[in-house]
Amino acid sequence: MEQKTKILIVDDEQTNIKILLEILDFEDAYITKTVTSGEECLAVLPEFGPDIILLDIMMSGMDGYDVCRHIRKDPVHCDVKILILSGRAMPDEIHKGIDAGADNYISKPFGMNDLLDALKKLLQNHEGSE
Repeated sequence: MEQKTKILIVDDEQTNIKILLEILDFEDAYITKTVTSGEECLAVLPEFGPDIILLDIMMSGMDGYDVCRHIRKDPVHCDVKILILSGRAMPDEIHKGIDAGADNYISKPFGMNDLLDALKKLLQNHEGSE
């Protein structure tokens, strides 16, 4: 039996979380957990142990860039794949996300296939690095 990929969704908008869960549930290949803040993400990271984090940028409190930088400094979780999903689509924002340590950046709104393709690429890269 193939092990399902664990995905942590970090977004403070319930509508976005609902859309992501619908897309991911459609595939039946993922175990998901949702949190609504950067602080909550860091708190559940050790117990949940995600393979991939879907991370929003614009959140109250700790923003996605700070979360990304914090994870990359953590020796235990620094290899977790991070996919930023953001309404900020300007090139400087994308560069800022990659510089913070994200593996990829998708601008909202995005299509279901865009997200699933990005996840598959991250998983291929993840398997190749083990």
